[in-house]
Amino acid sequence: MFKYLVIVLLLLTGEAAVAQNKISFDLAGIRNMRQSLNGSNVSCFYHFNERLAGGAEINRFYPVTKTEGEEQSKKSAWDVDFNLHYLAHLNKKAVFYPLAGFSHTSEKERIITVTPTSTSIMNISSKFWSLNAGAGFLWECGKWAPHIEYSFSWGHINQQFLLAGISYELEWGYHKEHK
Repeated sequence: MFKYLVIVLLLLTGEAAVAQNKISFDLAGIRNMRQSLNGSNVSCFYHFNERLAGGAEINRFYPVTKTEGEEQSKKSAWDVDFNLHYLAHLNKKAVFYPLAGFSHTSEKERIITVTPTSTSIMNISSKFWSLNAGAGFLWECGKWAPHIEYSFSWGHINQQFLLAGISYELEWGYHKEHK
């Protein structure tokens, strides 16, 4: 297993030496469709070449309060994702990309139960790892690119996400002309 990891790292290092020297920064809104949580996404991707980009994403899902009978719950979460995107240019501006990676989730839930005779508070915290897969579509408008993405995570809890936002690309060094 270790030798395969070394081979992959060497290939990526060699690929980075001839890379386009491009980084993209993304801001987006994200929805956890399974748990009805809305949040914000911030990410940074390094473009290894014209087709392969890899990066880290941070998702903050804002607290949501739900009431059922005598019980009130407040749930929020953080996700840190590490994903690879394979960029397939459909034309000069349209790009489709499948994605794959893994994530770490930290969820917090506070449950308050109020009865005529007592009040109880229970704090639940869980942390878990997941595998991610999905696809996205972006529209290149110069250095800006609005995008939309769907992903599914397998882990402690299977989850679905829908993300919509905008990317900005920074380039440096020598580049081939895009045709």
